[in-house]
Amino acid sequence: MKDSLRRTLWISQVTFLEAVRQRFFAFLLVLSAAMVLSSVSLRVFDFGHGELKFIADFGFGGMFFFGSVLAVVMTAQLFFSEIDNKTALTLLAKPLSRPEFLLGKFFGAWAVLGVFVLVLAGLQGVVLWAREQELIVAAEQAGKIPTTFSIVGLCQLVLLQWLRLGVVVAIVLAISSLARTFLFTVVVGSLAVVAGQLQWIAQDAFLRPTDSPIYAAFLWISTRLIPNLQQFNLADALVLGSSVVEEGALISVGFSGLAYLVAYLTLGSLIFRRREI
Repeated sequence: MKDSLRRTLWISQVTFLEAVRQRFFAFLLVLSAAMVLSSVSLRVFDFGHGELKFIADFGFGGMFFFGSVLAVVMTAQLFFSEIDNKTALTLLAKPLSRPEFLLGKFFGAWAVLGVFVLVLAGLQGVVLWAREQELIVAAEQAGKIPTTFSIVGLCQLVLLQWLRLGVVVAIVLAISSLARTFLFTVVVGSLAVVAGQLQWIAQDAFLRPTDSPIYAAFLWISTRLIPNLQQFNLADALVLGSSVVEEGALISVGFSGLAYLVAYLTLGSLIFRRREI
């Protein structure tokens, strides 16, 4: 068990270093950071919402969008680079099992996404805090109650976004273990992310009565096979306190994300065991 953990961590470390050296990671990180920092100047395009809400929605929306792109493309690239260059054969010829290889790739990619989320969330927090101070002064002069944001809520949201991107990485690895090409994995992985964002539609349809058992079975499978990525969108409630987070909601979302993460990693490991390299 100890040797297995050591081998997995070694693969994770190599994967992490390989990922952070990629220009694609640096490009998306700089682009996302620029988007977050420019949210204050772009607030003139907001109509009918509070400034802090617009800045938060703009920043966190960009974080998930670019984070998803990074999770899909980077994970597929890291996996298929080992397969196409035949380095996976060398690694797996040693006392390294295929599940260890897959888990190492997962934790390495997930760690990179943790850095990505942490940097952008830190910038987002600075932008929100700076604008909050200006709004507090303006509100005091006008005799109004200022809008504030919660640092604790921001930290909780960071963990949720990291978990959500971890689920995306697990899905992409499950697809990679079955797919034969990098392009196919990126396309299907991207479609899976879109389906996860729209999964709440299938959930609403499943709750409605229907006379078609086939349609009901399709909705039942789709609501359980694909994770609901929208459930992680708690920025307004956690950061701005614009709505109340139900008791136990964070724990429920966290367990749901972890369950899908483990399920897809298990599925990917089972498929990868039978794959010819």
